[in-house]
Amino acid sequence: MENEHRKWMYARSFSDRRGLRYEFKQGVKEFLKQANLCCQSDGTIRCPCVDCECKKWLRPEDVKTNLYSKGFMENYYVWTSHGEIEGTVDNSHNHNFVVGESSRDPRLHEMVMDAFGIDNEGENQHVVQLPNEEAQRFFAQLESASQPLCEGMSHSELSVAVRLLSIKSDANISQVGMDSVIGLMNELNPNLDLLDNYYKAKKLVCKLGISYVKIDFCEKGCMLYYKDDADLENCKFCGLSRFKQLASGNKVAIKAMHYLPLIPRLKRLYASMSSAPHMRWHYENKRPSGVLCHPSDGEAWKHFDKMCPDFANELRNV
Repeated sequence: MENEHRKWMYARSFSDRRGLRYEFKQGVKEFLKQANLCCQSDGTIRCPCVDCECKKWLRPEDVKTNLYSKGFMENYYVWTSHGEIEGTVDNSHNHNFVVGESSRDPRLHEMVMDAFGIDNEGENQHVVQLPNEEAQRFFAQLESASQPLCEGMSHSELSVAVRLLSIKSDANISQVGMDSVIGLMNELNPNLDLLDNYYKAKKLVCKLGISYVKIDFCEKGCMLYYKDDADLENCKFCGLSRFKQLASGNKVAIKAMHYLPLIPRLKRLYASMSSAPHMRWHYENKRPSGVLCHPSDGEAWKHFDKMCPDFANELRNV
C-alpha cells in the first residue's frame, strides 16, 4: 500500500491516549535526522507540525516537542521541505543525494541540492528536474572535492581548503605563512592527498563559488577599461597610462576592481532552498498602503510595476 511505510506519522498515541507509540518516537527520530541535512546556518529546521505547516524555522528540540504534542501536518508522507523529492521515496528506504562522507554537513548537502536546481519549498512539488549543464559541472567538481581524504576520516579536500581559508581570514595570516602551515601538514601526513599551497586551496574553493570579473580602471577614476574600451592602454579623458612596468618587464594595471555579475547570483538565490522563499517575500506578503518595510513598497518599484505589468505579474521577478 502507498505510504504504508509511514503510517506511523498519523498514529501518534495509543487509543486510550496514555503516551506516545514507540514507532512514532522512532519515526520522529529518523525525521529529525533527515531534516538536519537541510538546516539553516543557525541549526534551525522547518517544523511540519499541524500548526506550523513547514512555515516556521525552529530548533530541532522544539520541532520534536511540537510533533510529540500536536503531530504532523496533513498528508506529509514525503518530506519535500526537508530534502526528499516526490516520487523517489519507496516503502523500504529514502533516496537522497549523497556526496561522500562530507554530505553529513548540512551546508554541503544544500550546495548539492542547489547544484541540481531543486527547490523543495513547495508542498506540491511533483516534477523532478534534471540538472542543467552548468549544474552538472558544479556537481562533478563538488563530488570530487568532497571525497574523504582517507577511509574513516570526515574531512575532505574541500573541507580542509575551506577551513584553511577561514583560518587565514580570521587570524590575518599572510600567504607565505599559510604556505608554511600547509607544507607542515603535508610533512606530518605524507600519505594524505592534501593541497600543496594556499593558491591551490583558493583555486579549489573559487571553482565551486560564483565568478567575478576583474576590470581595470583609470588611476583618477575617469573611466573603466570595459566592453568597447577594454583594449585601450591610456585613459581617453586624462591620457594617463593604464599599466605600470614591473622590474621583471611585465605590465600590470595600476588600478583594478572586481565586478560581481548579478545574474549568476540571482540564479543561486533562486536555486537555494533557504533563500528562494525570501526572493518571493515581497509578492506573497503585501503590506497595507503607507507602510514601508521593503523596496517594493516604494513609489519607484510601484511605478515600474505599472509600466511593465507582464514583468510584475511573475512573482519571482525582482
